Amino acid sequence: MTLDLNSELCILECNGSDAATYLQGQLTNDIRELSNKPWQFSAHLNNKGRTLATFIISQHQENSYYLITSGSVIDKILPRLKMYILRSKVTLNISAKLIYLSDSQIDDSHNLQLSTDKYLIISEAPQESIINSNAWHKFLVDNALPMIYLESIEKIIPQQINYDLISGINFKKGCYTGQEIVARTHYLGKVKRRMAKFTTNTQPQIGQSVVSPLMDNQEVGVIIDSYQDGQNYYGLVSLQNNCLDAAYLDTDNQQKLTCTKLIEESTGE
Repeated sequence: MTLDLNSELCILECNGSDAATYLQGQLTNDIRELSNKPWQFSAHLNNKGRTLATFIISQHQENSYYLITSGSVIDKILPRLKMYILRSKVTLNISAKLIYLSDSQIDDSHNLQLSTDKYLIISEAPQESIINSNAWHKFLVDNALPMIYLESIEKIIPQQINYDLISGINFKKGCYTGQEIVARTHYLGKVKRRMAKFTTNTQPQIGQSVVSPLMDNQEVGVIIDSYQDGQNYYGLVSLQNNCLDAAYLDTDNQQKLTCTKLIEESTGE
């Protein structure tokens, strides 16, 4: 099966002799590592370390990179990213190439293996495919792959969606926008919120606040992603560690999330 993701994702192409240096100053990961690997996760942050966009990045040619992100954030982040180009020999534009998720590689395309049986395909030619948004979100949730959408921009730091655990942050690279907060959180060893999986029988909304009676029904998390299967919804939530068993979508505490932690880590207040 091949999913058409062109209504879900957007590809940015970053080209030029200064492309690697430019991206190195804007993203959480070390772009230089793409000389030894086919792709990497990375994120673009604001000055306070909050996530503006998450990316799957691949080097296409020398001094040429694909940055794949949610199409919903492009209008907000592209002008911001271009603002930092200044006099660098770099171009950054929306690509005309097409993108798919497939069970197998496709000839004459840029193939990125995201899991044991799924490939992200970047192609110049249309492919035989189906449009199924729910199936794409199911893939992301089942594989615990977080993506930032317009509704969740600037609501979380990257560690709160486990980005440090999926090699989306390099703590040894040079400076980038928002690094100070990310580094401080890492070296203090106190990540108070982590990403977990959840199930519920109430439809959640991406970016929706999650509350807990343990914290006087104050916000303790945010919905990252979800999909529907029958009468239930399954998703990813960035949640305060000590509220895993008492997380709700409403202050009346009727719409409960049944959460499953993805990592073992000490709780925080």
